[in-house]
Amino acid sequence: MSYSTIAKNELCGVVPKSECCRLAEAYGLLLYSKLLSEGHDSYATDNRAIAVLMGETAASVCGVYADVLTFPQSGKSGGKYVVKIPNASQKKMICATFVGAGRGILDRECCVAAFLRGVFLVCGTVTDPKKDYHMEFLTGSERRSDILYDTLVRAGIRGHKLQRGDRWLLYIKDADDIISLMKLMGASYATQHIVTTRDMRNFRNDANRRVNCDQANIDRTLSASEQQCAAIRKLIEVRGFQGIPPELRELAGLRLENPEMSLRELSEILSEPISRSGVNHRLKKLMELADETKTQ
Repeated sequence: MSYSTIAKNELCGVVPKSECCRLAEAYGLLLYSKLLSEGHDSYATDNRAIAVLMGETAASVCGVYADVLTFPQSGKSGGKYVVKIPNASQKKMICATFVGAGRGILDRECCVAAFLRGVFLVCGTVTDPKKDYHMEFLTGSERRSDILYDTLVRAGIRGHKLQRGDRWLLYIKDADDIISLMKLMGASYATQHIVTTRDMRNFRNDANRRVNCDQANIDRTLSASEQQCAAIRKLIEVRGFQGIPPELRELAGLRLENPEMSLRELSEILSEPISRSGVNHRLKKLMELADETKTQ
């Protein structure tokens, strides 16, 4: 079962808080399933819970007893479920329920949540957050895209409208916006799944960044150490160990014995500890002396 189906099944179990919310949810369900559009008298879905909810909503809100038909699909569990309005007079009753209501249905914040829940159930999908952060609504028309966009703005959620050929859709890519919308619609379990997945992904990304940063620091330390050791060996080859200035001699020996150590670690094991910058200064001095021997 896909993550989108799990989320929709959960939302089908959310009961509207009041009659105004029931009306708003019905408006979302019926408007975006196109059952309020001329020439459309049926809606098909693979999700039985959505089909049953639409049938119950049409009856309780509009007084219309729509048929919920099941068509088995070979090779698949379940089937195709079709919500069908019986006749033209029943279609008029459904449309009459919302005549003159318009966007006044969405005056209350609780109704905005119910409306968005209805819209998502019939035309929305959401990708499993383990793969990507993506929620999409196939609105079908520019007008429906505009209504949905404006409603999402009211809820503080950023949507993006897009036209593909003669089809209109709206999508959301930001994880926080998807989480906010799922929570607003009432999908508690689905919301927690996104939050947990996002937190785990962020934790892994942070850990990887730290590992990469640590490795880069190690690589830089080893590269610098190789150059310093080569310079010290050159000095010993030309001058002998005793030929290295006394103030640099101890550090030269420690560097050769501990090529993996950082400057701070070297500073701490000197007989008379000095600062990290002091160690760096002395190593640079050793390299300068080595360069001078090449020119002699």
